[in-house]
Amino acid sequence: MNESDEQLHLHARIFRTSDEWYADIDDGLFPQPDNPLWCGSYASQRAAIDAACTRIAAMRRRQPATRDDQAS
Repeated sequence: MNESDEQLHLHARIFRTSDEWYADIDDGLFPQPDNPLWCGSYASQRAAIDAACTRIAAMRRRQPATRDDQAS
């Protein structure tokens, strides 16, 4: 959970077609495989996983934080 007690539910999907690896991230509450929140293509599975993890971390950092004295 983040500091405001809101959970961030995301699904990362890593898959391969032909010789290219893909990564995409969907909202866990409303998955949209045809319209992900983010996607990219990579030369290796490791690169796709690393990119998805980096993107999830960036999304987490953008979540609004609530200080203890501002919580209701």
